[in-house]
Amino acid sequence: MHFALVTVFWLLIFFSLLYILVIVTITIGWFRIKDFKENAVTQLPDVSVVIAVRNEEKNILRLLHKLEQQDFPLNQIEIMIIDDHSDDATMKLVDEFIAENKDKDVEVRLIHSKGKGKKAAVREGIQMAKHDLIVTTDGDCAVGENWLRRLVEYYQMKNPRLVVGPVAYEQKKGFWQPFYVLDFMSLVASGAGSLGAGLPLMANGANLAFEKQTYLDVVNDQSGKSFASGDDVFLLHAVADRYGAKSVHFLKNPSAIVYTHPPDNMVDFLSQRKRWASKVVAYRPGWAILVSVSVFTLSLMLTLSFLAAFLKPWYLIIFVLFVLLKMMIDFPLLHYFAEFTNRKKTVPYLFLFGFIYPFYIVMAGLSSFFFRFNWKGRTHIQ
Repeated sequence: MHFALVTVFWLLIFFSLLYILVIVTITIGWFRIKDFKENAVTQLPDVSVVIAVRNEEKNILRLLHKLEQQDFPLNQIEIMIIDDHSDDATMKLVDEFIAENKDKDVEVRLIHSKGKGKKAAVREGIQMAKHDLIVTTDGDCAVGENWLRRLVEYYQMKNPRLVVGPVAYEQKKGFWQPFYVLDFMSLVASGAGSLGAGLPLMANGANLAFEKQTYLDVVNDQSGKSFASGDDVFLLHAVADRYGAKSVHFLKNPSAIVYTHPPDNMVDFLSQRKRWASKVVAYRPGWAILVSVSVFTLSLMLTLSFLAAFLKPWYLIIFVLFVLLKMMIDFPLLHYFAEFTNRKKTVPYLFLFGFIYPFYIVMAGLSSFFFRFNWKGRTHIQ
């Protein structure tokens, strides 16, 4: 028993050092990304906005109205709603919107996906898009009036293969909401900072821009084809693998932020995180694997050190000290990303929820391999 406790202690030190190395690299990467300044581009290209939806009757009209209000030539926008077999009123609402706006400049197309799942819907939409430049978002999102212009301006000026835009949770009331926001910020900030470090990690399909041909060139090379989600992260990895890490850029401009709904409750939150965690086994890039392993193993060692306190009470002190160390390492990246996304009031909650975080990571990580999860009315194993 003594040997096991000592082993936990030294593994905790080792994985803490590994975690520090990872987070410091990501934080430096965040600061390496230059703020993108607005630029008055006179000639903008035509754009196809691809939105795969399933059961979004509560949100889809809000998004369509936001797209209709873009500071962008509306006659150059093709809005494509690809229905992933919705069984609510989503399609009825889209049909009504199309009928009511048929005399306006913006073009809205409703397509019923032949395949099943979001990845199939996205693929069908992109293949049927009229324009060379593709932008993707989700049906439950809200965008500012300058969102599309910022993405396109950046694409025109920098000419990357893939533009990864910022995504943030909308603010809602509730005890667990700050925890959801902090967790999501850590994911998006880690993805951004990794791109700044030249080490692609993750992206969010709610805010991406790329050429149609780029997608078609790499879609068959993507890993994780059997997974329920991952249309974004596996695309990121495939593009970086084909064209190099420098071909993928993060757009650092507040007006380009896409806002999405946070989970309504802890059950929804855990189900979503299990779905995201299940994709890790299909990661190919060494950096993505290293980050995932460092986060999980440190959380596992912290959880074991907490449990060890039931045998040796002084292990509780070790648990608290190492959790505080983790918070100190996490704080700079979260602080500056929260400032960027106007979520600074959430950061102090780190010192409350930071003690819960290790247990949640271990539970979500392990359960993603052994339990089913529900997503959009469907049950998935992975």
